Amino acid sequence: MKVTLAQIAPRLGRLDDNLQRHREILGAQAAEGAALVVFPELSLTGYLLRDHVPHVALSAAELPGLLADLVPAGATGLDVVVGFVELGADCRCYNSAAYLHLPPGAPPRLVACHRKVHLPTYGMFDEARYFAPGRALRAFDSPTLGRCGLLICEDLWHPTSVFVLSVDGPQHAGIQTLLGVANSPARGVQDTSEFGVQNLTTWRRLNGLYAQLFGVVVFHCQRVGVEDSYIFTGGSEVLAPGGEPLARAPLFDEDCLTVELDPGDLVRWHRSLRPFSMADGLEVVRRELDRAAAEAWR
Repeated sequence: MKVTLAQIAPRLGRLDDNLQRHREILGAQAAEGAALVVFPELSLTGYLLRDHVPHVALSAAELPGLLADLVPAGATGLDVVVGFVELGADCRCYNSAAYLHLPPGAPPRLVACHRKVHLPTYGMFDEARYFAPGRALRAFDSPTLGRCGLLICEDLWHPTSVFVLSVDGPQHAGIQTLLGVANSPARGVQDTSEFGVQNLTTWRRLNGLYAQLFGVVVFHCQRVGVEDSYIFTGGSEVLAPGGEPLARAPLFDEDCLTVELDPGDLVRWHRSLRPFSMADGLEVVRRELDRAAAEAWR
């Protein structure tokens, strides 16, 4: 299948403009036979929204209607991952990412919606002031990718997030594909960093670790552009199980990174060569976590 990572520079707070850009990219990718297009974190709104957060919030139920009529009857269906500010039924706002299926000649369908669990509130980040935290880490069945997991930026800096997804499924088979979307500003720009930017070096290491340790295909989509003097890195990438980079987007520039692959075949080949499962010893892990939680504040 053909998968595209849309490494774009959203316009801050300009929901209508960003939506139009999404529709243009999706229309072009549908015409080229893409099976999946992944946009970065908060791709519909930009990142540093602050008090503007509630003004651009949408319910998850509204989202499919905004992406209707993009895939004509007779064409191949298209899946899309979109980052947006979600207005929950509790009237709180969440930093969310939605996975939608756009069938040909029919209304789009919301397949899954992940609310960012780990909200960074340090340095330049102040998310907990404006967003409510998500309370779930759930795998889902994608129409194109099989068993799949979707995480947002800081969620991926917590390996427990990926571990939960790796055992969530029938017989604890877990996910085959990990979708990560992010807004990561450049920090620590220096020649001593492996990729010239320290935060990108960390992302490369994290993505490689997850691909190798959990035996999954990793699609990681970053944004680019500038907001309030913060420069977003880009460098989106696709990794095979085992950690081999299959494709990488440039730094700091917009790009539609497209790769053709069969995720299921890659995962089957990799897992046939390794002698263990993430579910091994799961009861021991759960018991010890319960014990540690009970004893933590004695």
